[in-house]
Amino acid sequence: MSELGQHLKEVREEKQISLDDLQRTTKIQKRYLIAIEEGRFDTLPGIFYARAFVKTYAEAIGLDPDPLFDQYRHELPNPQREAVTLPSRTERSKPSSVPKKRAKKGSFLSALIAIVFIAIIIVGIWLMAQGGGTDEDGAIAPDDSENLEADFSDEVGTAPEEEEDEEVEEQEVEETPVDDETEEEVESESEMTISFIESSGNTSFFELETGQLSDVRIEVTGERSYIDVKNALGKTFYTGTPTEGDVITPEVEGEERVIFNFGASQFVELYIDDQLLEFPLDITHQKIDITVISEESE
Repeated sequence: MSELGQHLKEVREEKQISLDDLQRTTKIQKRYLIAIEEGRFDTLPGIFYARAFVKTYAEAIGLDPDPLFDQYRHELPNPQREAVTLPSRTERSKPSSVPKKRAKKGSFLSALIAIVFIAIIIVGIWLMAQGGGTDEDGAIAPDDSENLEADFSDEVGTAPEEEEDEEVEEQEVEETPVDDETEEEVESESEMTISFIESSGNTSFFELETGQLSDVRIEVTGERSYIDVKNALGKTFYTGTPTEGDVITPEVEGEERVIFNFGASQFVELYIDDQLLEFPLDITHQKIDITVISEESE
């Protein structure tokens, strides 16, 4: 058990506050309260929650959290920002397309060549028939019309087979389109998922999986509302008091954790990747704390 956890537990027991009472007061699950007392901060939903949970615990049993943070800072985890390399939505793989037009163009060209070849043969046979129809003695040439018709029918008979083969190939090409539904299913599986964890005080904690904080949009729907957007290290992306109808798009792409502070939450709507985020608390001043859960952290 850690010194910080032992101290918190002793104060709680001295004031005869049970873990169940503390859970109802802080809205923190009992298993997380036990983990804090035992110093198992790695079992919390994320290292970013450790300080927030300890602060809420201390205030609930009547302790000032700031001196505790100074005295036991060696026990509390110190979150460091890690670079998260995630593909942008513009780099997503695009389905390959079968060149149907090129296949149709090739089939048409082959058919045209076959027709021209057959026409040349017919013209050649006709010229031979005209040149050999009579001799110098005026004798009538033998009637070879049956043979000519036979030759002609044999030559012409090959064209439908070639055209039929080409039509079959064209149908095979057309019957093997890219499976758009499969691509859409893969795309939908990779869409981000944002989950509500719990609320502590006026702060609601969320976790975002299979995605990143991109395309964040805040729409002001009513009177003036103070808005502040920062990351876990205190970097400010937006702060101000916009008016009704304003749309704010803070550049937070790639951040692991972003905290939204709304002075009048009833007059704002928060969209993450075009998804409207429902506020868990029905209060005016509230904060939304979103942490990105990457595959490495899992």
